[in-house]
Amino acid sequence: MTSSLLLATSLLVLLACGGGGGGTSTPPPPPASAGAFEGPWNGTLVSNTGGSVSATALLLASGEMRYVASNGIQAVGTLSATGSSATGSGTMYAPTGYVFPGNTTSTAFSLSGTGTASALSGTYTSAYDSGTFAFSYNAGAKYASPVVLANVAGTYASTMTSSGYPISGRLTSTGTLSGSDAFGTLSGTLTAVDPAKNAFRVNVTYTPTGQPARTYAGLAFFDFSYSPVRLEVQTTGAAGQFAAELQLVGP
Repeated sequence: MTSSLLLATSLLVLLACGGGGGGTSTPPPPPASAGAFEGPWNGTLVSNTGGSVSATALLLASGEMRYVASNGIQAVGTLSATGSSATGSGTMYAPTGYVFPGNTTSTAFSLSGTGTASALSGTYTSAYDSGTFAFSYNAGAKYASPVVLANVAGTYASTMTSSGYPISGRLTSTGTLSGSDAFGTLSGTLTAVDPAKNAFRVNVTYTPTGQPARTYAGLAFFDFSYSPVRLEVQTTGAAGQFAAELQLVGP
């Protein structure tokens, strides 16, 4: 992992203030919604400086969104979609052990784009970088199908982590996570956002050896486009971020 950090897209709706004194009041804006863009996405983020990274994203119906890029950056925000258009802004978190220019571990950004239920593209800007993004809907993840945790329980090993250190662990049929890397242990829980969909709230506690525990919360989903299946975990907390792609490797 290099210390050159490419900023990328993520999402938070800009809310207008309504109302007024007397007369006809202005109705409040509609709530944020991902619209046709709900679900898991895979894409590429290209900086105007020429660099590029791949990314894995999850957007909920409410507009809540997270993505993790191949350079370890994680983004958190909310998407506001109107028809084929999407706008937003959010916060990006540097990979574990790295900082953005200005010696900060997080930075804000905004974006705008257009698309369909299968493709979304546009531009992003931030204090550090700007560029373009292009994402494709990940139909193979089977977002619209409920996940039976008993069918995906077992032993997992990481294919990617935000820290760069391998993780091994277990997932039980009740959604309990446990595991470790070379420097500490982790525990957590998965809870379905919607029992009919492949999206989960995830809470993770990571305890480095000899140090206080660090807590994180975020989203997760199972990516059935891989065989064996992979679990995408995307969380943030006061200590920064914790992200991992974990592949089922045994019972």
